[in-house]
Amino acid sequence: MPPSVADLGTGVPAVFGIPLNGPPRDGPPTVVAVGNFDGVHLGHQRLLQAARAMAGPGGAVVAVTFEPHPAHLLRPQAVPGLLTPLRFRRRLLAGAGVEEVLVIPFNDRLRGQEPGEFLSRLRHQLAVVGLAAGPRLSLGRDGSGGVDFVRAYAREHQLRVEVVDQVVVGAVPVSSSELRRLLQEGRVSEYPRLAGHPFQVMGEVVRGEGLGRVLGFPTANLRTLPAQLLPPDGVYVMTWRPASGGEPRPAVGSVGTRPHFSGRDRRFEVHGLGPTPDLYGQELIAGVLERIRGQETFRSDAELVAKMAEDRRRAEEFFSTAP
Repeated sequence: MPPSVADLGTGVPAVFGIPLNGPPRDGPPTVVAVGNFDGVHLGHQRLLQAARAMAGPGGAVVAVTFEPHPAHLLRPQAVPGLLTPLRFRRRLLAGAGVEEVLVIPFNDRLRGQEPGEFLSRLRHQLAVVGLAAGPRLSLGRDGSGGVDFVRAYAREHQLRVEVVDQVVVGAVPVSSSELRRLLQEGRVSEYPRLAGHPFQVMGEVVRGEGLGRVLGFPTANLRTLPAQLLPPDGVYVMTWRPASGGEPRPAVGSVGTRPHFSGRDRRFEVHGLGPTPDLYGQELIAGVLERIRGQETFRSDAELVAKMAEDRRRAEEFFSTAP
C-alpha cells in the first residue's frame, strides 16, 4: 500500500496511514468524519454535511476510512462484497465535498489500539478541531471507542463533536448492509432511495470475443474493481459515462456468464443506446437502474438477437418515460 499521497484524479489527495512520529501537517483547522463509507449513501452524506457545517468556510473536512474492510479481521467468515471498492469510494467521497480522504490500513495493530490513542494521532497530525460521528461508531480495541467515548474525549480535549442520527427512509434505516441486500435481491430500482444515487460500477473496458458486435449489439466489457459486489445475473437498464467526466448516457447491459455461448467467467457488459466511440482501455462508470429480466439460454442465435432487440426497446422506453 502506498506510503504517502496518491492522486485521485479529482484534486483531492488520499493519504495512507497515520505517521507514528513527525510534526503536524500544515493546513486549515480540520473536522474529521470516520467510517467505512461503503456506498457513500444518504447516511454517509448527512455525516459529511455535518462535518462541513462544523468546518465552516475556512476549515477542511477529512473523511477517514479503512482498507481492507474491517470484517477481514473481525469476521473473516462473513466478509461482504463491496458496493464501492476503495478507488471508487475515494472518488465518491471527493464528490461529496471532502478536502482529503485518509485511508488507514486495518490490521492487527490498529485493531488493538486504544481508541484514545487513535483519536490523539488524528488530532495531532491533522489539527483536528471537530469530529462528526454516526450512532454506530466503533473505534479501537474491542470496539470500545463508541459515541459516549468520543463525546468524553472531545470534552477533555476541547473539540467540537456532532453525532448524526441514522437516516431513515420510509421506516427503513439506511445502511450499507441494507443496500447490499437490495442489490443482491436485484432490486436496483429501489437502491437510489437509500443511497441518493443509482448503484454504480467503475471499471476498465477490456477486449472480449467480440460476439456482441457480430450479433449487431456491440458491448463494452468492464473489468470491475476487486471485491466489487454485483447484482444477480441478468439484463438491466444502465447508463455509462467516462470516469474522466461527462453526463451519463443511456444503455442496456448484462451481468452474467453468457450461458448461450457456454461462458464460464462472470462479466459486466454495457451496450450504449446511442452513438458510442471506441472505449477500449478507457475507464467507465456504469449506473444500474432497473432489472429487465434474468439470464437465459436460447435455441438459436436468431432467438437471442430478437430478445436483445426487445431488451433494447425496453431500455429505450425506460429513458423516454423517465422524468
